[in-house]
Amino acid sequence: MEASGPRPATQESWVGAPIQRAKTTAEEVEERLILAIARGTKSPGERVTENEVAAALNVSRVPAREAMQKLQLRGILVGAPEQRGLRVADYSQQRIAELYELRLAIETIIFRHVMRPGHDRSPLIAELNEILKTMGALSGSGDLVALGLVDLDFHRAVARHSGNELAAEIWEGLAQHMLIVFCRDWADAPDRTGEVDLHARLVEFIRKGDAGDIHAFLLNHFSPPTERLQPQAGT
Repeated sequence: MEASGPRPATQESWVGAPIQRAKTTAEEVEERLILAIARGTKSPGERVTENEVAAALNVSRVPAREAMQKLQLRGILVGAPEQRGLRVADYSQQRIAELYELRLAIETIIFRHVMRPGHDRSPLIAELNEILKTMGALSGSGDLVALGLVDLDFHRAVARHSGNELAAEIWEGLAQHMLIVFCRDWADAPDRTGEVDLHARLVEFIRKGDAGDIHAFLLNHFSPPTERLQPQAGT
């Protein structure tokens, strides 16, 4: 619950106005922490404590502790044995580049399995189109965590339908960290409708693309909006 009176000076580092949406307080705290990390106001290695979170967001220590425990399980916060509290996992530019390198390698394998000759892609395409509807509905909401999660659902569905269980497990190991990156990408996107269209083009590529183009197509898909090749008319 929120307290009356002036807000703590540290609140700006927790992204935005006081919590108001109708979710549990712990869920709101978790989302605010994710956004703070995604936007870089909480730096890699920075210590996070229950007291700090509770004071910054005007909540009790109980939801702060619950949110931090969930993020620790995801690997977004990590233990700090030499001091109290937890610390932010490494999301430096170098670490993100390494993460994308791994993601490109594993998703290239996943897409090759999905697009192998004779494989029925129709169940996957139907599922992805439903996810696209959700993504489109959320694109104007400003709920970056929800957009990040639905982005994860999109790529998780492709991994699951590949039939390569080990590849899907490896992808899932990256997913907890990709959530931070996805939230950052959605926050930085100048046109979120364009990001939805980007995923729609990926569905069309799965439907009728050339498997020989998988690596190049994914490389373009993963690139920042300003670095992507623009689709040709009619594609």
